Amino acid sequence: MSPAVSTLSPAIAAILDDPAYPGLKALIIETTGMAFYRDKDGDLARILAERMAEIGVIGCAGYLGLLQSLVQGKAEMDALIAELTIGETYFFRHKEQFDALRDLILPDVIARNASFRRLRIWSAGCATGPEPYSVAIMLEREFAERIAGWHVTVLGTDINQKFLTRAREGRYDEWAFRVMPDAQRAACFDKVGNQWQIRPEFKRNVSFQYHNLIKSPFPSLADNIAGFDIIICRNVIIYFSQSTVESLVPCFRESLNDGGWLIMGHAEPNQRLFRDFRTVNTPGAVLYQRADGPPPAAEPSPSAIPRPVPPVLAASAGAGRVAPPKASPVRRSRATPSRLVPPSQPQAQGLAGFDRLKVARDLADSGQWEKAAAACNAIIGASPLDAWAHFYRAMVHEQMGEDEACEKSLRRAIYLDRRLVLPHYHLGLFLARKDDTAGAERSFRNAQALLTGIAEELPVNPGEKITVGQMREAVAMHLKLLGGA
Repeated sequence: MSPAVSTLSPAIAAILDDPAYPGLKALIIETTGMAFYRDKDGDLARILAERMAEIGVIGCAGYLGLLQSLVQGKAEMDALIAELTIGETYFFRHKEQFDALRDLILPDVIARNASFRRLRIWSAGCATGPEPYSVAIMLEREFAERIAGWHVTVLGTDINQKFLTRAREGRYDEWAFRVMPDAQRAACFDKVGNQWQIRPEFKRNVSFQYHNLIKSPFPSLADNIAGFDIIICRNVIIYFSQSTVESLVPCFRESLNDGGWLIMGHAEPNQRLFRDFRTVNTPGAVLYQRADGPPPAAEPSPSAIPRPVPPVLAASAGAGRVAPPKASPVRRSRATPSRLVPPSQPQAQGLAGFDRLKVARDLADSGQWEKAAAACNAIIGASPLDAWAHFYRAMVHEQMGEDEACEKSLRRAIYLDRRLVLPHYHLGLFLARKDDTAGAERSFRNAQALLTGIAEELPVNPGEKITVGQMREAVAMHLKLLGGA
């Protein structure tokens, strides 16, 4: 045993002395992006020792094999992530940033969006949900009159599925309200035993979904991560390596509308990382705004509109994926791509039709909803039976708050081609938001069945950033949230 581990508990020392430990550690950091544990072997070994003891696995090689198992690996990695991630948070954490949100950011965004009456906010790394719910409470209590009748979306994402389940429940212990006045808590929550349940009026615009900042691509309309007015990502990137952070920041920028705002944590004020943003200093907070300048005098035709590609996006089958730390190559599926085929191809007429779909998708990914709608309508006008055009039109309907039209277009896309995964998946998301649990589970299981037997690294649809593996992971998470096996 090495001197460095001789003073630790026998279980932790055994982990650190295990020849398979470095490979196990590398896999964990590659999958989660948590370079935080790169120099914290004692903490990581303690968590591993506890988890391995709980499930009865002996030795790092055995546990590494379990994590890499095609049958049990995903479920066990989720369980491990639940132990690795830190969910300690509370309502209205960091008052100065919420003051800036109330006094500067929301008034600016509401004024900008007054003509089309939409507001999209993303809480990235939301843990158990106090952050997105705090935003929803602020909107309802302080801006209700100004956004009455608007389509408002507050999306919370996290890598920890246990956290997401608790977030959707919206029930919290006393400690989560330690800076929230009692009167405000009483107005927004109902006492249920020893806990507090958030009231429906503060929950109606909030939704939660799984998203891995390291592995999941963004911006991506297909994954509902695009066209935001505000992104809040506080105390998340401090756990990532410098190279990973440098890859993430441009993706955050591309996921914002022009004039949109990025709020980072107090421990993340590296100005060099945010040089492509306009930096705004307020009392106790540093904010970042995407400012692309005035629009061009003459708008180009849709076919001529280029899509700005962030430098971190790779032109491969997994295009759009955030580059992992350079020391850790991306893990590939053991399946042989040549023997497995991706889901159905777009039906638009020839290469020109495919290009038109790409224009519509790229416009939507950049939050240009009206232009994206016009592009989809033009394709449907020329090819009314094009299932993909109806799908992308459904996505635009959703972002514009047109729920009935969204559902109709999703069902139309499925009717035209039942082999398409994304319409089934998004119909599941739509029905889950409407509390149609049975319908949502049916749609997710349809998507799950269509993904069976396809190599993980293939795009779920040619031209899409999201891969089959990422979609399979998202579908499984939503089935768990619904209570399905």
